[in-house]
Amino acid sequence: MAPVLKHGRGKPLTSQTKEVLYCLYKYFENECNNNPSSIMTPTQLVAKSTGISIASVRKVVSESKCRPSDQEVTFKSPKKKPNRKPTIVIDNFDQQVIRRTIHDFHITNKEIPTLKTLHAKLKEDIDYKGCVSTLRKHVMSLGFNWKQTEDNRKLLMEKHEIRYLRINYLMKIAEYREQRRPIVYTDETYIHTSHTLSKSWSDGSTSGLKQHISKGNRLIIVHAGGMDGFIPNALLMFKANQKSGDYHDNMNYDNYSRWIQTQLIPNLQPNSVVVVDNAPYHNSIQNPAPNSNSRKQQMIDWLTLRNIEHSSTLLKPQLYELILQNKARFVEYKIDEILRQHGHTVLRLPPYHPEFNPIENIWGIVKTYVAKKNVAMNMKVIMSLAEEKMNAITVEEWRKVCLHAIEEENKYQGRDAALDTISERIIINLNNSSDESEDGDDCDMPGVDELLE
Repeated sequence: MAPVLKHGRGKPLTSQTKEVLYCLYKYFENECNNNPSSIMTPTQLVAKSTGISIASVRKVVSESKCRPSDQEVTFKSPKKKPNRKPTIVIDNFDQQVIRRTIHDFHITNKEIPTLKTLHAKLKEDIDYKGCVSTLRKHVMSLGFNWKQTEDNRKLLMEKHEIRYLRINYLMKIAEYREQRRPIVYTDETYIHTSHTLSKSWSDGSTSGLKQHISKGNRLIIVHAGGMDGFIPNALLMFKANQKSGDYHDNMNYDNYSRWIQTQLIPNLQPNSVVVVDNAPYHNSIQNPAPNSNSRKQQMIDWLTLRNIEHSSTLLKPQLYELILQNKARFVEYKIDEILRQHGHTVLRLPPYHPEFNPIENIWGIVKTYVAKKNVAMNMKVIMSLAEEKMNAITVEEWRKVCLHAIEEENKYQGRDAALDTISERIIINLNNSSDESEDGDDCDMPGVDELLE
């Protein structure tokens, strides 16, 4: 019996597959011509021998005829659809609601959330404007993926690495609080000179503010604070892309490390814990591990310095394999070392969790104030308004947002244990990549269609 081609139902045929089908078709066509008593057509014979539907075989044959008679038969693979980002942008608040709603389906409602039911819930709770397809993109961007369940359906679950980083963060910050160490939250934000409210009151004496087509210049703001309010003298503001002064261009490692050393460290309490997010310039690596193109002696020196057992007789691929197995344990960040030298500790926020950083709420207060009073729309006024509001924010306001962040942390303390219990009960461990799909579409598993509807 001829081997049967395996092809997922609904998947488009590649050019190579079409060529094979066409060659088979021509072969069976010739056989049928030589054997007029054959009861099956060439198309039916191709479909039976390959497992491809008759309709698909007919399309291939039809495509072969759509060419000038003097040209060779060629086929094209279907164009891949670009993985477009969601056209509807959601803010940090809505991201938190989406994450919490998915967890509530698992833990509180004891249900498996589908995109259809999740979409209906979010539309009711926060008037979510996107369609189901847009929601799917938002969900995937928050670190969720699809897991196969016992009934062959797809379940939305957070990626392992996201959960691990969150659990690790919550354990460490709880430990630091027990030690009564000062917790200092840092962050950077920006405000465009065109930043205004979309609606405003008017007494009728003016024609109203017009919306700028361009966003204008951008003001970059860096600051830090905690339970005792803003860190004194730690405010940094500068115009993006300027070419003069101590700070220039946009935020980068050089500007950030200069701010840490000149404005943050001199004003920190002893033994502080500095919370940062995962911006690239926060994660500039010190003494990076050798790569595959490094000299052999560099590889040996790196392994020796870290007391990793090895032999000088090993070849470069063997040495590099040892480095790959161990380099994650020895990652050193530059800003961590700078703060460590002054007796402080860096703690990195888990990805996709801005609710753990109180300064995010402070930025919201500042930006709203600027938007309400921004009439001139120039950099000097924007800087003045931003500084004016930051100077007016009280210690009590800071404590309020810090306590709110702690409440958000506490909500996850029991959630992750519950998520473990749920995943143990319903997740099938396939020990390969087939149980996870980065985009949720390229899977032939039964039940996927109903989840994506």
